[in-house]
Formats: sequence, structure tokens, C-alpha cells
Amino acid sequence: MFAPARSNVPVINVRTNARRSTSRARATTTTRASASANDEHLDRRAALFGLSTAALASAFGVPLGAIADEEEKAKKVVAVPYTKYVVQKESSEEAIAVAKQLKEAGARLYGAFWCENCNKQKELLGKEAMEYIDYIECFPNGVYQNAEGHEDVIKPDGICTGYTSAWPLWVVPKGEDDEIGIQGQIKKPRELQRLIKEAKGEKFDALKYFTTLEME
Repeated sequence: MFAPARSNVPVINVRTNARRSTSRARATTTTRASASANDEHLDRRAALFGLSTAALASAFGVPLGAIADEEEKAKKVVAVPYTKYVVQKESSEEAIAVAKQLKEAGARLYGAFWCENCNKQKELLGKEAMEYIDYIECFPNGVYQNAEGHEDVIKPDGICTGYTSAWPLWVVPKGEDDEIGIQGQIKKPRELQRLIKEAKGEKFDALKYFTTLEME
């Protein structure tokens, strides 16, 4: 179970991300904008079978727009085989040292092979450092939808249940039952080290952190 983070540290409660409501609202707006066109398409199809659009919708018990959306999804073919990302960049001494600390702290990194920011996070740490990271791939069997010869695989693997809000997702145990994490952001070694300290309950010295932070 994730514990809420303090307001002065760059960590969050992964399970209660406030951005979810914003994303859902945007999705709803998009769906409504396309509903009219979808309904018109369904009207034409219903006419071919001598049915009213209302009767067709009533038979399924769902909104007309939803029926049209499902029909469009059924036509889509997706076939993306799993391909392991190979890190190219050499690791800095700092990155290797922090990676060892992350391993000791029991940290985990969740991601997907097709996730651009996940691969950027790996490159930022470098190949030597990534050897110490407990990385969990959420699509180990690829992504498939309506692909001939493959069962549909459009959802993250079960091992990632509860850790799919935004990748890359860092999680560090805090005590016996709690965890804290950072999601959807590419973090430098120093920032990950700060996450480890927060998980241990160590006091964060903001003045020291920002006055010693290296300039880009």
C-alpha cells in the first residue's frame, strides 16, 4: 500500500494520482465530439437491415456512439512483438553507485518496451547501472489485437497490476507495508537517491540539495 508523500519532496502516492480525473475528462470530451459522426454511420447501417437506430441501440442496451466505437475497435489490427530494449550509453560512476543503492533498497522500475520515456530513463542511467535495477516489463508478450495467429494482448501483464498509471514508474518500499514512488517522469541519479532517502524516512535538506545540484 502506497503512503502519501510530503509536499516538499518529488514523490507521490502512485495509487491515487489526481491526473486520472483530468485524463478521463479529456477522454469524455473527445468521445462526445465524435459521437455525432458515429451515430450517423450507425444510422446508415441500421437502415440497410430495415431497423431503426433506436431499435438497434435498444437491442444492445448501450449508447449509439459506444456501439460505433466498439465496431471501429474491432476492425483495428495491432501486432507489435516484444523486443527487449538494449541500452547503448555507458554509465557514470554516480549512476552505478545510485543503482546499487536502489537495489539494496528493494526499488523496482516498471515500464513497457514501447514506452519512449522508459527507454530514455534506461539510457540516462546507462547499461552498467541498469544491470543492478530490478526492471519489470509490463508487456512481456508484446501487444496484439485482432492479429491472425495471436490471442489479443492489449492490457499490461498481471505482475504490473496497480503499477500502470504512468511509466516509467519507480517504486521503493517504505517500511513493511508501504511503498512510495515516482511515475511518468525521467529521473536523474541524484533525484532517485533522494527517493531512497525519503523511503528511509531521512530528513530532506532542500537548501543543500538545490545549492549543490549540478547545472545542466
